[in-house]
Amino acid sequence: MKVGYLGVPGSNSEVALQNECKNIPDVEAIGYATFPELISDLANKKLSTAIIPVENSTTGFITRTADLFRSQPIVAVSDRYEPINYMLFGIPGSKLEDITEIYSHPEALSQCEKFLSQHPHIKAQAYGDTAKSAAHVHEQNKPYMAAIANPRAGKLYGLEPIATNIQTEESNTTRFYIMKHTDDIVLQGNQLSLYLEVRHEPGALSKLLQIFGILNCNLLSLNARPIPGKPFAYGFFLELDMSDMAVSFEVLWQTVLQAVNQIQILGQFERRNDKEYNN
Repeated sequence: MKVGYLGVPGSNSEVALQNECKNIPDVEAIGYATFPELISDLANKKLSTAIIPVENSTTGFITRTADLFRSQPIVAVSDRYEPINYMLFGIPGSKLEDITEIYSHPEALSQCEKFLSQHPHIKAQAYGDTAKSAAHVHEQNKPYMAAIANPRAGKLYGLEPIATNIQTEESNTTRFYIMKHTDDIVLQGNQLSLYLEVRHEPGALSKLLQIFGILNCNLLSLNARPIPGKPFAYGFFLELDMSDMAVSFEVLWQTVLQAVNQIQILGQFERRNDKEYNN
């Protein structure tokens, strides 16, 4: 089974993949340099599964991935909450007072903002991803260079920890979608992920939200994103908890269709408690 993820061994996505698939035999993990390449290969059935980050407890909705889901024949069949423990790594013998440059993915840098603000003399440098940052520091072999990465990446690339638990939020967690091609699955579950565009008329979004309330659907999240090619027009990514829904799924679907111009199911699966981390 070919499973795609972003980055190289030791990236946060690869750690999530290893934990998600630890009891599944014959998994071939395939790293990608960019999300568009990863999603394209899943859409073209070159992968059976992809593990893609969609939300972080510190920085919120991850727009650079969600925007790519639109109009693609892929859906989430489950999600995974992965605790992210960031550490500062350097070459053997490096000390915090030696460090003048820190490398990491922009998302990781933003999740460690408090630590960085406490060391203003250190220059934060955006790099491809956390694991590549660790590899870069290893290759350069400079005592003034360090990387923000997870423990697996530091170990894989022969670095030593300089500071631990440097994420701003102690319970820093990234949520991943486990995604497959739409042809390969039958959707089921009480959590629904959608992308939709409401009609361009007064109160259109309000009317849609009222539908969810009337049908007793709990709105879990709502994120507006610009519609490509339509300046100042917005589509919406949203998630619903249908556990206590008063009608059938078909009634919900047909009712929502009356209020939107476009709609796409991005996922359907059994809802997890948002404090339930995967083992």
